[in-house]
Amino acid sequence: MKTLYLHIGTQKTGTTSIQSFCGDNAAVFAKKGYCYPIFPYKYPRVVKERNGHFLVGAVKDEKGQIFEGEDKKIFEDGMKRVADLFLQYDNVVLSDEHIWRNTFERRKSLWEELKKHGEENGYRVQIIVYLRRQDQYAISLWNQTVKTSVTKAGAKRFDEYIENVPKVYQLDYYKKLESIAKVLGKDAITVRRYERDHFYGGSIYADFLHAINLELTDDFKIVRGDRNFGLQGNTHEIKRVLNSLPEMLDADVNHFFRQTLLSISQTSAKEYQTSMLSAEETEEFMQKYEEGNQAIAREYLKEDGTELFHTEVTSLPKWTKDNPYMQDDLIRFVGVSAIHLLEENRKIQEENRKIKEELKQMKDELAKVRSFQNKLKHPFRTLGQMIRRKFGSQK
Repeated sequence: MKTLYLHIGTQKTGTTSIQSFCGDNAAVFAKKGYCYPIFPYKYPRVVKERNGHFLVGAVKDEKGQIFEGEDKKIFEDGMKRVADLFLQYDNVVLSDEHIWRNTFERRKSLWEELKKHGEENGYRVQIIVYLRRQDQYAISLWNQTVKTSVTKAGAKRFDEYIENVPKVYQLDYYKKLESIAKVLGKDAITVRRYERDHFYGGSIYADFLHAINLELTDDFKIVRGDRNFGLQGNTHEIKRVLNSLPEMLDADVNHFFRQTLLSISQTSAKEYQTSMLSAEETEEFMQKYEEGNQAIAREYLKEDGTELFHTEVTSLPKWTKDNPYMQDDLIRFVGVSAIHLLEENRKIQEENRKIKEELKQMKDELAKVRSFQNKLKHPFRTLGQMIRRKFGSQK
């Protein structure tokens, strides 16, 4: 039967890499009877490879209010395009990591809508979801918020965040999966562990292809590789404090500091290897989800007596702000910022030099044109000058 493969995240589980890979290999997919379509819908800060975003994306006005009617129009148009694609392909693949979170409240009805559309157009829906151990997931979500947010949320300390992780992320994975299974059935949900030693074929790309009944062959090319790196060491704290400045609401300012900190993140991480949670805090945090995780392994992965995730707890020390490496990282941050500004200033100076040369050339050309125009205005005078120069040189 024709199949709509819907990759719904979760966030921070290699989704950007998967989407880039699928977009880059769309032609290979097509040869194998699969379509990874790119739709014309545009959303702020959403790349075209997130081709499933129209299922849950919100169209907003200048005040941030949602155009509910416009959302519905785009959804209906997108689903019509999907139905048309099934006239040519047996398999259509859509991906967007916000489907997991946006179906928590605003788009709860998506599963029923997809089921109905599939029944009407002769295809089945197969959900693919990658799950990451909840403590690592929460830490990564906080890190991403600090790295990219242009709101006050990016200034929240980790201890504040972990105490009240936004419900929209649905850390109770079993409860979320059951809500989907209630509509589509358990067999319509493919659960994958986001742990490297659990990846089929040893890579996220081979694992995802296997989930949609394909194999990673030489036909597929990995063009862009890993795309979404986090802030490590002390760099997340520097960015978090910067986020409290009103100037950070400017996207360009935010981007400048983010890229600067990312450039020193690996160095900071090597010097200060740490964890945001202590071993005791990790065990306490994960205990809340132990029963649900075991149920996922048993009911969705068909594994009896196994754990959903690795249970080892880090032996790294818990991160503290007054660590002895903070001063070095601050010096690096100031130094790299100054270097970036110096490089930018050099580029501007070089551009100005080129502009001045172009203006000089334009002035020289303009002078020649004016001289020629003057000659055209006074042809007899010009002719006389030419005759005098010619015969004068013969004397």
